[in-house]
Amino acid sequence: MISWIELRLGCRGLLNLARFDTQFLRYFDRSSPGALRSFWLALPILPLALFAYWLGIDQSVPSTAVYLAARSVGYAYGWILFPIIILIAGRLLEREAEAPGCIAVYNWFSLLWVAFQIPITLLFAINPDSNLAAALGVIALFYSVLIEGFFLMHCLRIRLWQAVPLVIIDVVLSLYVISPAAHALGGTPLS
Repeated sequence: MISWIELRLGCRGLLNLARFDTQFLRYFDRSSPGALRSFWLALPILPLALFAYWLGIDQSVPSTAVYLAARSVGYAYGWILFPIIILIAGRLLEREAEAPGCIAVYNWFSLLWVAFQIPITLLFAINPDSNLAAALGVIALFYSVLIEGFFLMHCLRIRLWQAVPLVIIDVVLSLYVISPAAHALGGTPLS
């Protein structure tokens, strides 16, 4: 379980990360136990994710419960697959010692992503056809891709050209593999 002190330090590190300040690393426990503890962040974020999934339900969803269960499975895969990719990349790039710390920061980064998504989700809840929400979603995605590339470079001590494929893999896994699979499992095609 994550302690209150670790949560405060992690949030401080996320603020530095959001400003592209390389001092963000000192606020995270980048040991293997710290990486394992960072997976506990999935629990408090899950209700927010389920709320966002629930807002996206329309008449094409045959069963709300099945749909939300399927999206929960996709959520779990989202927390598992890319950390495995980080471990593999760490081994291939001869950065195995840095991989647990990178996983910890990646998991903590989910809190920052939630902070980006809450206002966008609320705008979509108010007006599902909101151009402002759609534009903010694209901006948030672009900004998060930049942040992810930045922290991958610093956590794994790799160059930009090595971080770019990892970011692309994460985006492809999230948007084009996990999300469509969860939609299909929930009985509705991705719209």
